[in-house]
Amino acid sequence: MGYSIGTYELCTLRTCFYFLIHYKGTRQGLRIATTQSPPGAFYCFVSLNVVSLCDMRSTYPITLLIVLVGAGTYWYQSTASVCPVPLSYRVGDIDPAFGLSREQALQYAVGAEAVWEQGVERELFVYDEAAPLTIRFIYDDRQESANFEAIQRAILDEQRKQSEAANNALEQLRGEYDQLIAAYTERTAEYEEKLKHYNEEVTSYNDRGGAPEEEFERLQKEQTALTEEADGLDELSEKLSLLAKDINVLAERGNQLVDSYNEGVMKYNKQFGFAYEFTQGDYQGESINVYTFSSEEEVIAVLAHEFGHALGLGHVEGTSSLMYYLLESSDEIPMLTTFDRQSYEATCGYTESFPQKIHRIIRKILEVIT
Repeated sequence: MGYSIGTYELCTLRTCFYFLIHYKGTRQGLRIATTQSPPGAFYCFVSLNVVSLCDMRSTYPITLLIVLVGAGTYWYQSTASVCPVPLSYRVGDIDPAFGLSREQALQYAVGAEAVWEQGVERELFVYDEAAPLTIRFIYDDRQESANFEAIQRAILDEQRKQSEAANNALEQLRGEYDQLIAAYTERTAEYEEKLKHYNEEVTSYNDRGGAPEEEFERLQKEQTALTEEADGLDELSEKLSLLAKDINVLAERGNQLVDSYNEGVMKYNKQFGFAYEFTQGDYQGESINVYTFSSEEEVIAVLAHEFGHALGLGHVEGTSSLMYYLLESSDEIPMLTTFDRQSYEATCGYTESFPQKIHRIIRKILEVIT
């Protein structure tokens, strides 16, 4: 007679394999070797009320098929999120408060694609309106803070421009003053030399009782020219004096602008000038959420960072790395660092592996079925 177990026995996949291996096919005994269930184990139910041990050989192919299907399902589900390339995505809801069109959002996403695809020279992302992975733009207090930061930065930029304009005007006036003072010094020296020579001639002729008529007329003309030159030097001296006053006023204004700008920079740096964790967005399985950004470069960096997580990459070393856990402000489109590429290669490789190919085929089959 065959031995049977009167209840369903819950066993792990590994237990099922051991059951099949250690069953001797005899009527005298049943040996089942069990092991501890691994985390997330695939479970199967074995009913030995219905199937006796003596009939095991007839049910072995079915049991093996169930085990293989279960094992394959477990493998697929546990590795489905590891580099599922090409990764399909779509643009979903956009909060109107962002003032962002779908075309702009898609343009940013394409820019984020390019960061990865140009960096590893492989197509990784495909836009598909039916894709489960959705990019959403969700407006909250983080964007309000970013807007305030942008306003403060615009104020600082305007102050900086005013300060630079004042400094440029000051430098121009100083240049003009330096040229005038050089000309004044040169003309004064020439005037004094001419005046000295004139006085010496007049003194000489006076000592001899007077100058001849022709010499007297020449000296009169020289005197008139020296008087005109003295008047010109006086005008130039007055101009230099006024220019010096303008320079002092502009210098004081420039100093005030510089002080105001420096104070604003200190306040800005205290409030905003630090690296902070990637709170601008996150990846949640079937959605990439963008909460805040201040520029095109920043939103592309955020999307590219979350695309990296969607590929299965974690955070890496290197403060300038795209996948670094802190975000540093930048006015440039991000580029992959050596740390980013190493993480990508370890997760995805630079060519499609056999498991990735199997994943891709299964995904296509599931897309057709669903």
